[in-house]
Amino acid sequence: MPANNFIYLKDSTGSLAVIAPELGGWLLRYARPTAKHGLVDALHFSQAVVDRYPREMWAGNPLLFPMVSFNHLPGREHHYAWGGREFPLGQHGFGRRSAWQVVARSELALTMELTDSETTRAVYPFAFAHRVTYRLDGGRLHFEQTVENRSAEPMPFSTGIHPYFQVPLTPRGERNRCFVKIPACERLTPDARFVHFTVAAQPASQLSVADDVAHTLFFGSFSKPELTLVDPSSELEIVLNWEGASQHRYCAIWSRTPDAPFYCLEPWTALPNSFTRAQPGEVTVLAPGQTFRAAMWIEVRRQT
Repeated sequence: MPANNFIYLKDSTGSLAVIAPELGGWLLRYARPTAKHGLVDALHFSQAVVDRYPREMWAGNPLLFPMVSFNHLPGREHHYAWGGREFPLGQHGFGRRSAWQVVARSELALTMELTDSETTRAVYPFAFAHRVTYRLDGGRLHFEQTVENRSAEPMPFSTGIHPYFQVPLTPRGERNRCFVKIPACERLTPDARFVHFTVAAQPASQLSVADDVAHTLFFGSFSKPELTLVDPSSELEIVLNWEGASQHRYCAIWSRTPDAPFYCLEPWTALPNSFTRAQPGEVTVLAPGQTFRAAMWIEVRRQT
């Protein structure tokens, strides 16, 4: 997609964001000026990845809806059941592979909307309106989300974000020295089929980015819903805060390899295979006319 279809936001600090509504509402860049390093990108961006869309999205921040991760039924991968019927639905749902419509735009903010269509109803038989706003304020990037059930029946879903944070943050940084500050929480370890999770308390800790997390780590019940990715060599950090997203109770941590140029911290409302487990309260179910709301923010700043 040509760059003239991208939307650019910029605030008085010189911070910027770049969004591609037609490419799944994809946030491609969020960058902030720093005293020592100039403009620093928080998100890994690769034009080569964009050119391979929708086959590959290992960059920016894809939007996950109406399902995070995957769901499988006995003998049927990437299927879920609801209301006595079975439906196919690919990894992370269709939101990141759908064109979003711009409904409001200013120099500082963009609001996009995804609504149901004949294509979505074939795999997800509900009428909905899903809005996402990205907004810059004082160098911080805010994410605001609403999901409205426009159906005449209860509507189940899960949702989340999938930011590919840049590691290291600058050429001066060293990937293997970067780490994630994790507050006291619970670690959830799945069995081989993601039918059951073992829960263990975890004190506040630091997770080295050098560790292999290709199998994905799952955390929940955070004492504070905030993670910080620290690049000590660059003396910078990225803060991801989701205190305004109470139903995002879990966070997945993943990177493709221990030397990939990105590292993912992903607040989700559910864990993988949630429709099959039918864990009470894990799958969000909206009554007709009800609206789900969530808010988060991301900030690049000097290491504290």
